[in-house]
Amino acid sequence: NKMKNKLIRILDVLISILLLAILFPLIILISILILIFDGRPIFFTQIRIGQHGKKFTIFKFRTMKNISFKNENLRITKIGKIIRRLSFDEIPQFFNVIKNDMSIVGPRPLPVTNEKKIRKSFKIKRRKVVPGITGLSQINYRGKYRKLHDKIKLDVKFINNYSIYSYFKILLNTPIVLIIRLLKNKSSIIK
Repeated sequence: NKMKNKLIRILDVLISILLLAILFPLIILISILILIFDGRPIFFTQIRIGQHGKKFTIFKFRTMKNISFKNENLRITKIGKIIRRLSFDEIPQFFNVIKNDMSIVGPRPLPVTNEKKIRKSFKIKRRKVVPGITGLSQINYRGKYRKLHDKIKLDVKFINNYSIYSYFKILLNTPIVLIIRLLKNKSSIIK
C-alpha cells in the first residue's frame, strides 16, 4: 500500500509538471483575459477538506463576478462560461497536486459545509485517500443534477477499488469524457 501511494505520488508530480509546462501559454492567456474583462483576483480560492481531514486552499481560475446575486448563474462572467465549459478553470489545481494537497485522481475535495452533510462512515472513508481533480464520480457525470449522496457513493466505490489500474483508467477516460461532453454541449464534468 505504501509502495502504491509512493508510485501514485511520483506520477502525480511528474504528470502535473508536464501538463503545467504544456499548458503554460494557456494559463497566461486565461490570466490575461480574466484580468482584462473581469479584473482581480485571477484565482478563486476556497477552503476544502483533504486527506485525514486536513484543510487546504484549493485554486481555480475565477469564473464569477465579485458581487452577489440571488441567482448564482448571473454571477458567472462571459469568460467564466467559456473557461468552465472547457473545464479550464480546474487547471490551477495541478499546483495543489504539486503541493501534495491533492492527487490527479481521487474523490473531489469538499467544501467544509458540504462535508458536514455526509454520513460519518463515508466521511471517514473519504478522508483515507488524497482528494483528486478527477475521479470515478466525475467520469460518470452525465450533466444531470445529482444528489451529493450519489456522488459520495461513487467516491466510496473508487476508494474500495483504489489501485494503479483504476488511477490510469480514470486518468485516461477524463479527456475522452470531457470531449464527449463538450460536443454534446454540456457543462464541465468536474463538480
